[in-house]
Amino acid sequence: MPHLFYFVVPSTTPQEGEIILQGEEAHHAIRVVRMKVGEPIAFIDGMGHKWLGEVVHISKDTLKAKIRHYQYIPPEEKKLSLIIGWLHRDSAIETILNYGTELGISEFRFFQAERSTRPLRLLEKGKKWIIQACKTTGREWFPNLSVYKNLETAITDFQGVLLMAAIQPYSVSIEQVSNISNCGLIVGPEGDLSEEEIKIAKEHGAIAVHLGQNIYRSELSALLGSALIMQRQKRFEKLPQKVFLFDQ
Repeated sequence: MPHLFYFVVPSTTPQEGEIILQGEEAHHAIRVVRMKVGEPIAFIDGMGHKWLGEVVHISKDTLKAKIRHYQYIPPEEKKLSLIIGWLHRDSAIETILNYGTELGISEFRFFQAERSTRPLRLLEKGKKWIIQACKTTGREWFPNLSVYKNLETAITDFQGVLLMAAIQPYSVSIEQVSNISNCGLIVGPEGDLSEEEIKIAKEHGAIAVHLGQNIYRSELSALLGSALIMQRQKRFEKLPQKVFLFDQ
């Protein structure tokens, strides 16, 4: 089957009948991807719903597809929240959001760290990076993206096991941590967490973990730590879906 391109539709989209793409998504399908009548096309809404269709009509600014299959994917039971200090470079943030979304991170919590070198702001393009990564991979659930004024507010309401990527005499490997089905990983910005932030994290029960003998940039620490946690959560044991199970 040809490569499937995914496009975003509202959650109110019906399970049967037709889907009509307009606006930015239609422009991308018609002008960028250059979809053709008769080709397969897929849709997601970010809330667990997926559709497989066939393009039946294309006009100047509208694409119409016949729904062939519909599927609902429940949210992942095992969750990972990445709690990371605000970074200096947009490119580093983009890397984290793009690849973190593809990995399967459940939510991104950025906080204004003591060593963050620029003011915190919620980037609209951050949400676009997340959606684009979901469209690339066909991920059914869009991860949450939020910002906090400091580490304290970022972890106060967190429910689960908190880990903190920090090189301390008492740091342990992620392999030594148990019961991490719902896990939060704290990562500092460039320059790392401050001593006060490490203290705050420990007061909230955070366990200091190391990621091996090397010291990494914040974005690599975030992604590597996330992958190691998800490995412990056995998130990579399932085989990739074939046309999201519609060909069975």
